[in-house]
Amino acid sequence: MPQLNILLSSAGRRPYLVEWFREALTLNELSGRVILADSDALAPASGFADAHISAVPVQEAGYEAWLRSTLEEHRIGLAVSVNDFELSRWSRLPEDFGALVRLSAHTQSFVEDKLETASVLGEAGLNVPPTWTGRDLGEVGNGPVIIKSRFGSGSRGLRVAQGAGVDDVVRKVASEMYDRMGQRIEDSAMALENVIVQPQLTGQEFGLDIVNDLSGRFVSVLARRKVAMRAGETDKAITVDAAPFINVGRQISEVLGHRGLIDVDVFQDDAGVISVIDVNPRFGGGYPFSHVAGARVPAAYAAWSVGRMAPKQWTLSTAGVMSAKYVGIAEVTS
Repeated sequence: MPQLNILLSSAGRRPYLVEWFREALTLNELSGRVILADSDALAPASGFADAHISAVPVQEAGYEAWLRSTLEEHRIGLAVSVNDFELSRWSRLPEDFGALVRLSAHTQSFVEDKLETASVLGEAGLNVPPTWTGRDLGEVGNGPVIIKSRFGSGSRGLRVAQGAGVDDVVRKVASEMYDRMGQRIEDSAMALENVIVQPQLTGQEFGLDIVNDLSGRFVSVLARRKVAMRAGETDKAITVDAAPFINVGRQISEVLGHRGLIDVDVFQDDAGVISVIDVNPRFGGGYPFSHVAGARVPAAYAAWSVGRMAPKQWTLSTAGVMSAKYVGIAEVTS
């Protein structure tokens, strides 16, 4: 039986990902282990993995040596991270870190910069909202705006403001600002440059997963309509027909040339126009809704990692499935 060892890095609060990658081995009739790497010795997902490795924090100088040693010692054939700052580091590692699912350094550099992402996607012909930094608010106007971190992970710094209150909220967000590696910014002018402001769009918000294979070829789009949010992440959603989003998915795939799955947030207005508001190059908080509706993207990853074709149904979901997240608890050991 062919073997594949999988490393899930920084997935400590997502036991479901561990379970789904274990399922991926079974669906592909592969032997192997799913190993969790996390800097938290009490990571909730540790009890679901075949092994738990203590990770070196990504900001430390010894991180690259630790990762190389881990990949070699455990004969990792597929490595997946769900941490934005770790993925930024991965993109700059040498080419011989071949097991990593990551963007190129060039693509990562603009995807993790929300201001640059809007510029690149706009130049490629995609609809994106006008985007300003916290130091350039002259054209914002009086309508409601979204304020967030330029290099944020998740919904860090996310606020809504309008009219005379915009400037105060921008400065409040700037006072809490972090750079692209998660380090707090002390310089106030630089902090304002790391805040972005966009008009609040009207219409319906959707979450998309744009799935490429591990060679960067477009495969599919998974789509769901957001029903409720909690702490900046989708809490309830219903899967929808992906057909209206295929062209947007293909365009983004062509621009990014990414390997694997990326998480994209879009708005669709009453005229059907789709605008891209955010891109995250990883399994995001919306993928579980597509998995519940039949997608098996972790299994597709496993198949591609051993040189196989993945069945088409693994990268599709059934429309009309409503699902919701819930709080769980797991025993952990130190």
